[in-house]
Amino acid sequence: MNTVDQMKLFMEPQSVALVGLTRETGFTSWNALEHLLRYGYEGKLYPINPAAEEILGVKCYPRVKDIPGEVDLAVILVPPASSIGLVRECTEKGIRAIIVVGQGLADGDDEGSRLQREIIRVANDGGARVLGPNTFGAGNAFRNFNSAFVPMDMHRIPIGVICQTGMFMSGLPDFPMVGKGIDLGNTGDIDFSDGLEYFEDDPEVKVILMYIEGINDGRRFLNVARRVAHKKPIIALKGGRSEGTAHVTRSHTGNLAGRDEVYAAAFKQCGVIQANGEEEFNDLSKAFINLPLMRGRDVGIITITGGGGILAADACYRHGLRLAELSPESIERMKAIAPEWQSFANPADIWPPSRIAGHPLGEVLHTAIDSMLADSNIDGLLVIMPGTTPTDVEADPPDAHMSLIGTLVEAFKLTQRYDKPAVLWCYGTDTAATVSLIEKSGRILYYPTMDRAANVLARLNERYQFLNCRDDG
Repeated sequence: MNTVDQMKLFMEPQSVALVGLTRETGFTSWNALEHLLRYGYEGKLYPINPAAEEILGVKCYPRVKDIPGEVDLAVILVPPASSIGLVRECTEKGIRAIIVVGQGLADGDDEGSRLQREIIRVANDGGARVLGPNTFGAGNAFRNFNSAFVPMDMHRIPIGVICQTGMFMSGLPDFPMVGKGIDLGNTGDIDFSDGLEYFEDDPEVKVILMYIEGINDGRRFLNVARRVAHKKPIIALKGGRSEGTAHVTRSHTGNLAGRDEVYAAAFKQCGVIQANGEEEFNDLSKAFINLPLMRGRDVGIITITGGGGILAADACYRHGLRLAELSPESIERMKAIAPEWQSFANPADIWPPSRIAGHPLGEVLHTAIDSMLADSNIDGLLVIMPGTTPTDVEADPPDAHMSLIGTLVEAFKLTQRYDKPAVLWCYGTDTAATVSLIEKSGRILYYPTMDRAANVLARLNERYQFLNCRDDG
């Protein structure tokens, strides 16, 4: 069985045996069956519990071998010491995909490591692969499936996550992140390369995220990641980067963290984009599923505050970007709505055309955005605008701020025509309403600091350079 077909048993099972399922229900029961029923999973479910005839209305079986018919996936929910016999029973039943949930193996002591190796050996000898141990398992929102014993809300977004902690199966605070997830846990058998191969040609996944503590087969990973990275963006967050955290990583998943500079070089070699912390992990995740790549490093800045334009320019230079030189056509279009004394340049301050020349701010904004997006000297756009208050949003009829937001949303639809990325930074104390309305357009993303906005543009250009094997320096 090839890797993709093998991984489909974990990610797209038609039937699942829940071995050692509890009879308890409710929020703190850790009942995987209860969650699968709530998600609306449509495959066959086989609870295994010799002390129960049924759980939540689903018929139970005393042993795996008592299940009628074939089973794609077994989820073993018992303590590790009892797992070996159950793994053998699963392979004898013909089950080829097994999730071992239990902790205390390679993430524990030497005896735990020995027991983990034995579990994997028994499974492999019987023709099965193992996900885990120490794992939530697999999740697939497109199939209403998640093997985790805790409740999770997944969303059908085009992101596939491969991680060594269940935390990223749940997403991040302001971004659900996960359409499909693979929690490798201790990476006893199924590893990052297996996950990458599964996502490689998956039409439901556009971006791949990885949280990595350690990699077992570095050579295979480099070969697979390099191939997959030419098809889809791969964003990696490396855990255990500090010298003092190696022992923490070892106790979490049993993986050796490895030297940070070695991983950084490997990621760069194979085209994996390394995120420097969970904040950037979140920023890049949103960017790569919503924005086009940036073909060069020349940025146009539109601002309603002169000081903000200067700070944005500083942020761009910090991230290796440049201020674009506006074309004569762009300058002429914007001078037509500006006061006579204003000489337009980049950053373009649109306050004088509105407040002094008397043009409606929405008109000025639309002209500026259209001019810069159409300018062949400009590869990406950074816009600085004031936020709105909740009362502005609820105003009836809409006030000037709301009219401005509507104009901004309409103007940013032009990014699709010109295929250029645009990012937004809002100033003021009330930005939530602005952000909520604007991001629904899907054509522009908001970032809470100019540094983060500029970094996203730089990373979109980094990806473009990798795909085109060029350096825009």
